[in-house]
Order: sequence, then structure tokens, then C-alpha cells
Amino acid sequence: MPIRPEMRALYPADWPQISGWIRFERAKGCCEQCGRPHGRIVRCLPDGRWFDPLIEGWRTQTGALANAWPDIEDYCWFRTTRVILAACHKDHDPANNDPDNLIALCQRCHLIHDRPEHRRRIRLTILQRRALGDLFLGLYRHHLRIAEVEVVSWRRPT
Repeated sequence: MPIRPEMRALYPADWPQISGWIRFERAKGCCEQCGRPHGRIVRCLPDGRWFDPLIEGWRTQTGALANAWPDIEDYCWFRTTRVILAACHKDHDPANNDPDNLIALCQRCHLIHDRPEHRRRIRLTILQRRALGDLFLGLYRHHLRIAEVEVVSWRRPT
């Protein structure tokens, strides 16, 4: 994933080399959570299962072999995606570049890993915008209960 401009100063000058070592030397070009190979186009189902062309079979969201192939109803929802690995900070601190704190993740696993951090940032952004609105426009009439905002996940229609 690209580094945001305001965060670039927190990364070391040799970040491309560190990231490359984590993704391709240590992880051998595969996601360390689900096992998806870097640069390959894979078929994915919404529940996280994906087709591994090397074994010609389906894997679960954790990379284990799936017990059965998807039925036709599940397979209608498949999509293809190119897998791109990224070096991810386990503790979300870009200044902590210890190899034990870095992990190679595909897009899906990276988003799942970062979901709590993204929710926290969304909440802070909403609170900051409300504060600016209160400062310049007066108090809002309709108050949004920020603490009760729940994560909405994609679900297949039933």
C-alpha cells in the first residue's frame, strides 16, 4: 500500500529494502496469513476461500485446504483479483520496524488486520469535523451517537 505523505517521515530511508526482504525473503512471496501468492490472479469467494492454481484446489481464508469445492450458488459470487503483498506493521506504528513487528499480507488480510485502526480513525475524523462545525456554525441539532456506530460487513443476499 502506498505510504501517506504525512506518514512518510516516520519510515526509514531504506523502507523499500526492508519491505522487500519481509515480503519476498522471509514470506517467500506469499501472504503470511492466508498463503496467497504475490502477483498471481486468483479466484476468491466472499467468505475468504480462494482457488490455488498450484494444487488445483480451494483453500480456506487461513490458507488450509478446503474440504469441498464451493457449490454453484457460492461460486456465482466469485471474483478475480491480483494479489499484491504489502509489509504490514502488527502494532500500527510505522516507526517500529523490528522484523518481529512486520508481516507480509495480501490486500484482504491487510484490510482485515487494519479494520480496528481504520474504525478508530473514522471516529476521530467525525469528531474533529463535528468540533469544527460547532466552532464555526454553532451546535448541531442532530447529534450522531459516534460510540454506537457499528461495522457493516458485506453479506451475500439471502
